Amino acid sequence: MFKLIKYELRATFLTIIGICISVIIASLLLMTRKGSWNTDIVTGLSVCLTIGAIIVISISSLKIMSKYLFGDSGYLLFTLPQSGMSIITSRIITALIQISIVTFVALLMCNLTLAGSIDFSYLKNFKVSELLYFIISYIWMIVYSLTLIYFCMIIGKVALKGKKLGKIGSFIIFIILTVAIGWLSTKITTLLPQTLNLNDFSINTQSSLINSNFAATGGVLNINIASTIFDILTFVGLFMGNSYLIDKKLDLS
Repeated sequence: MFKLIKYELRATFLTIIGICISVIIASLLLMTRKGSWNTDIVTGLSVCLTIGAIIVISISSLKIMSKYLFGDSGYLLFTLPQSGMSIITSRIITALIQISIVTFVALLMCNLTLAGSIDFSYLKNFKVSELLYFIISYIWMIVYSLTLIYFCMIIGKVALKGKKLGKIGSFIIFIILTVAIGWLSTKITTLLPQTLNLNDFSINTQSSLINSNFAATGGVLNINIASTIFDILTFVGLFMGNSYLIDKKLDLS
């Protein structure tokens, strides 16, 4: 698995470097416009640049998996003596590393453009538990999203053999599955509004938090217990589904 991660990072190295260099150059150009352009324009362009860089690297990560499933390079990957679990895990970890590198550089340059210097003093206002939670949430968001998207892509490949039909089918499956999961999560949160305070691990049943999976007020971090368990079980099901489909059902012909 680690060899796969190393191989994929090496293969996408130029893409990562290219995006990072583009962000740095564009940010430096924006910095030269400070004073001559309206502050709101510079801020808006810097934020758009950051979001754009993250979107580009995310799409690039998805295109790699699409190429494996619907292109000739899949014969090399899926015929290796690796289990489906190893393949999907390596793909997710690689994508996480790619996105994190670009996100870090983009946010760093955005901070430099807007503040004029790199300043992390604002982090002192956050508690360690809050920072840890946001880091875990960031990793969870990417890993969960990629697992869901990869599942839809693999289902599309397995159920619909054609290349174009498989890609369109994957997109439709993604929309249906996302809506269904979101609807179920909302219903579960409404029926079981109990939340867990991550600061002191106390349970709260206030109705004001009934429609929120996560709330941060007054330095208090709350997560909906039932919805969190549902999300974890959904992720496990999607991940195991990916592994099973790659091992037993995937046909590259």
